[in-house]
Amino acid sequence: MKQDEQFPETVLILAGGCGSRMGGEKLSLAVDCDPLLLKVIRRVRSFAGNILLSVAPRQISYVSTVFSGIISSYGIHVVQDVNLFFRQEDTEEEFLRAEEEPARQGGPLSGIVAGLEASSSEWLFVCACDMPRISEAVVRVLWKKGDKKASVIVPLIGGYYEPLHAFYKKDCLPAAKKILRCGRRKVTAFYDDILVSAVEEEKFSHLPGYKRSFENLNSKCDLEKMTGPLS
Repeated sequence: MKQDEQFPETVLILAGGCGSRMGGEKLSLAVDCDPLLLKVIRRVRSFAGNILLSVAPRQISYVSTVFSGIISSYGIHVVQDVNLFFRQEDTEEEFLRAEEEPARQGGPLSGIVAGLEASSSEWLFVCACDMPRISEAVVRVLWKKGDKKASVIVPLIGGYYEPLHAFYKKDCLPAAKKILRCGRRKVTAFYDDILVSAVEEEKFSHLPGYKRSFENLNSKCDLEKMTGPLS
């Protein structure tokens, strides 16, 4: 495949979720005996020069010990999710305590904000830690077909955005922060305040098995199905 010289080299993997529907932290899951996170890292490493991993405050200790080898081997930079998700009636003490309460954190959007703040790159490719079938070909088509004047380049699959398989530009930070400060967690909540380039599904349809790139694990049933070759 011909390489795009302007293709962003930085990838942000979001790993701060609680995994409530999975019944536990997704970071602790394994697919075919390998950590799920490692599967994703190996996938994005084929097109990423730099990898950021965003985690919640409660995960810092776990990640720095259990995944220290992986982090060192792949030169991964760990960033902590920001917490701008609060209620107007909170006292300062309550706000600080909320940093350790998953229900009061900002979800994937807080990880995106943390990654954009930590990165020196103008663009980031953002994906979730439970997407072990990310396709380099799909990601490159997304970038090629997207409007670089936009602040977000996102796939539109089956009529729905795939915001955790998308490119985000530094200049969307103010809009994203504003949404978090209002107590809203949905990633696409700030899309109305910026220019979004939606790349429709037909742009990927020539790629065999392109839909697998967007698959993620939300339940134990999903995990059981995700066995064997991940091509």
